[in-house]
Amino acid sequence: MTIEVNEKGSKEFYKEFVNILTQYRQLLYKPQDKLRNNYSKNIFLTVAMVALFGLSLYGGINDSFNTMKIMVMVLSTVAVVFTIMYLLRMNKAVNEYMNDDRPSVVTLDDNGVEIEKSGLQAIRLAWDNVAFVRVFNESTCFFSKDLNGIVLAVNNKYKNELLDYIKDNNIKVLVVR
Repeated sequence: MTIEVNEKGSKEFYKEFVNILTQYRQLLYKPQDKLRNNYSKNIFLTVAMVALFGLSLYGGINDSFNTMKIMVMVLSTVAVVFTIMYLLRMNKAVNEYMNDDRPSVVTLDDNGVEIEKSGLQAIRLAWDNVAFVRVFNESTCFFSKDLNGIVLAVNNKYKNELLDYIKDNNIKVLVVR
């Protein structure tokens, strides 16, 4: 079966895909686990660390700065910097995927699944190397058994075709819905 994907995915599709990649190992070991929203988690952590910094600063100004308050201020600043860097990296990855407007071809056959970007780049997973297939809100993803983090994502517009092919051809792979 071959599916030609000529349209670009939505921003939500790419955000979900990047979020999935950040949780690859957890999902590989527990395929049914809930997909956490790492975007909002990191925004919450940033706000919490800024609030902690502010409380320590306020306590130091009203009372006195001691070693503990200074340490909290330094560590919360470091935590804010790292969480912001992480969010920026996630957003950069989403933007890079969004800017790639090359059409792709998804192929499912007896040997495995392949996504090819306009004849230039192809990524293939043999069925015996697919740990599981999982349907998310925006995408249907094929997870590699390897710890190298290969995930092939296809827009859920094609979900039924993909799942029907797997079912109709008795492909022995776990499907998580």
